[in-house]
Amino acid sequence: MLSVPWRQLIVLAASACAACGETAVSPQATPAPPAPLIVQVENSDAARPQSGLQGASIVYEYVAEGGVSRFSAIYPSPPSTKVGPVRSARLATIALLHQFRGVLVYSGASRYIQSLLDSSGSPHYNETTAAGDLFRSSGRAAPHNLYTDGAHLADLLTHASAPSIDYSFFSRRSAKAPGRSVASFTVAISPAEAPVWTWDAARGGWTRSEPDTGPLLDAADGRPVVSTTVIVQQVAVTEAPQVVDANGAHGVDHQLAGSGAAQVFVGGKEFALSNWDPCGSNSWPPATRPCSEVTGLP
Repeated sequence: MLSVPWRQLIVLAASACAACGETAVSPQATPAPPAPLIVQVENSDAARPQSGLQGASIVYEYVAEGGVSRFSAIYPSPPSTKVGPVRSARLATIALLHQFRGVLVYSGASRYIQSLLDSSGSPHYNETTAAGDLFRSSGRAAPHNLYTDGAHLADLLTHASAPSIDYSFFSRRSAKAPGRSVASFTVAISPAEAPVWTWDAARGGWTRSEPDTGPLLDAADGRPVVSTTVIVQQVAVTEAPQVVDANGAHGVDHQLAGSGAAQVFVGGKEFALSNWDPCGSNSWPPATRPCSEVTGLP
């Protein structure tokens, strides 16, 4: 089983609209799609099983304080399902908000991160400013019980009045070179978070298992969450002393603009990229520009 070292990486798990049968990323001429929704979803053991991850087109995962990871689920349009538990924003979240030019939905943030959001010029809604579009569920204990859903996200999108975007998400492509067959692989996000991804030919994608809680399931139907494409990007991760959690642990910052190596897992194969962003720091989202190596993947 392949193991990807944990230092300096971010995982991009793309369900790629699994219901649509789409896989890799490529620019498409489309009529002015709306700004995507970016929802912060918790990934502690108390948050599992989460809701709504399968409906996202892209799910970024990155380490937060104390080695616990956080998901940023990106929806090109409001999903039909409940999404959550919704949790707080991180520095990487702000980078994604700028890169995807989206609308952020989150529970709250540290004073420093909140100040960056407030000065960002990007629409963002926490439990207070969402005015009822984020709600508490009685089925779980706080703070793991904050949720939203498609109808409430659609309402937030209307209030946000965010500009349309000039990129699109996914279409099927042919591979430029053969990949290496891989049955499963481990990505150690941190010493405390090392999920195992396994190719499931019947489902047409990768399923995920957590070392402590087992298969990653969707709370709505109990089925495994399936990602057609998993991209592991190597990025610089540095301590962020401006961000301190309730236990006194410093936050971390991820350098998401620039370049670096990556591994792309799709169709039961691994494709190694020497540079996940050969176009440079202005090519975000990284896999939507014609010169990106990712466009050559199936």
